[in-house]
Amino acid sequence: MLVYSGKLVTKSISVATKLTKKEAELIEKISKEYGFMNKSEAVRSAIRLYINLLSLPSRDRLRVLQIINELIAPSGVTSSELVEQMHTEEDT
Repeated sequence: MLVYSGKLVTKSISVATKLTKKEAELIEKISKEYGFMNKSEAVRSAIRLYINLLSLPSRDRLRVLQIINELIAPSGVTSSELVEQMHTEEDT
């Protein structure tokens, strides 16, 4: 989005990428689970989220990304444990 002479000008671009099989499966799962119309909409939303996260301070951005990652692809470690681990690393 660009602002030119007080008018809002929308500029769109196309982006192509190669995904691993696991990444493609996750996008498919997320698209269905969260009701996105298609995978492109899910990817657009993810890009917008990431761009908005760039405005946060580095440590806050890292915490949010860790929590999001845990929601999408759970591991044996919970989000709160990841955040606690981050605090512990900051203290040392």
